[in-house]
Amino acid sequence: MNWRAPSISAIQRTTAFLTVAFAILMLVADSRAAALGCLVGGALMIGNLFVLTIIGRAIVALAQGGGAGKIGVMLAPLKMFVFVALVYVLVTTTHLAPAGFMAGALTQFVAIFIETWRAAARGVFVRPEDQQA
Repeated sequence: MNWRAPSISAIQRTTAFLTVAFAILMLVADSRAAALGCLVGGALMIGNLFVLTIIGRAIVALAQGGGAGKIGVMLAPLKMFVFVALVYVLVTTTHLAPAGFMAGALTQFVAIFIETWRAAARGVFVRPEDQQA
C-alpha cells in the first residue's frame, strides 16, 4: 500500500485560504464581529499547529538525548493551557462573535480533511508495477 500523508505546510496554507474565505462570507452574511472572530480563530489554529510542530520536535530531541522525562511530558499540556487561556482572554475581553471564532477554528479541521484527500488522491495515480512491497 502506498500511503501519502499531507504536509504541515499544505494544511497551514489551506487553513489560511479557508479562514479568509469564511471570513469574507461572514462579513457579507453576518457582521464585522463574526468575520473578525473567524480571522482570529483561524489565525489561532494556524499558530497552534505551528507551535505543536515545534513542541513535537523538542519532545523527540529530548527523548533522543535521554532527558525527555518531566520536561517532555509537560510541554504539550503547557502549550494547551496557554492556548486555552489565550482563547478565554480573547473571547471575554474583545467583542468577537463566538460563532465566527468557532467557524475560524474549524477551518483547520476542514483543511486537514481536504489535504488528506489530496494526498490520498496523489497516491492513486501510482502505476501498479511501482507498488513493490
